[in-house]
Amino acid sequence: MGLMDLCKVSQADRHKFCSYIIEASAPKADFYFLVILSTLIVAMGLLVDNVILVIGGMLVTPILSPILAISLGIVINESKVIWRSVRIFLTAFGFAFLVAFLLGIFSSASLSEIKLITIMQPTLFTFFIAVVAGIAASYTWAKPELNSTLPGIAITVTLIPPLTAIGLAVADGEWIIFSDIFKTLLLNMFGIIVSSLIIFSLMDFYKAKKKIVEEVKEEEKEIKKEKVKKELKKAKEEAEEAKEEEKVIKEAKKEIKKGK
Repeated sequence: MGLMDLCKVSQADRHKFCSYIIEASAPKADFYFLVILSTLIVAMGLLVDNVILVIGGMLVTPILSPILAISLGIVINESKVIWRSVRIFLTAFGFAFLVAFLLGIFSSASLSEIKLITIMQPTLFTFFIAVVAGIAASYTWAKPELNSTLPGIAITVTLIPPLTAIGLAVADGEWIIFSDIFKTLLLNMFGIIVSSLIIFSLMDFYKAKKKIVEEVKEEEKEIKKEKVKKELKKAKEEAEEAKEEEKVIKEAKKEIKKGK
């Protein structure tokens, strides 16, 4: 069995994966809510130096999906998909940072004494682990028959722990630790993107370009629909408030006339 046989994927499976990744990384309330929850769990795990809590948070987070969507965008050479995914990741990063920062402000823990944080070092070994994790994640997600292994893969992809630790480090004013963790995060992201690019290229995901673009366009339509719904709801509420105010004014005028 050769490498090309291992990376053989049907067009139907490519389409299914693309739909799943775009849906899983969609900028919806559910996505950001899970990012916040996972950050809370990981932050508490880091602050008490409890690896079980950190692993629990890693299982909850959906943060890998926009990273893989970035890789898909590069493979199909579609800037719209790339920037859409970058924006979603940066927004998720902002939420994770804010949650961790707020927890860090109210924590009395010393980050320099927390082993789970001090081991986050930007080394070649860190990059190698990220590359292997990226290969495992992209390969597993693209193969429907391997989906049962996804929870294990989620643990190997170390994105949310450094994301969370960055917020804690800033809150604690630990700038040396912040620098090391930020470099570690960049290495992890770069490793995952590079490795998933290789896997997606070998799996011929460029053939699914039309499907990916369609999914993103559909997502944009849904976002616009939701925006219009909110605006209509707001306009309706304002109209009802205006009616109530008008009614109150009329009642007041009647009372004034009666008084005269």
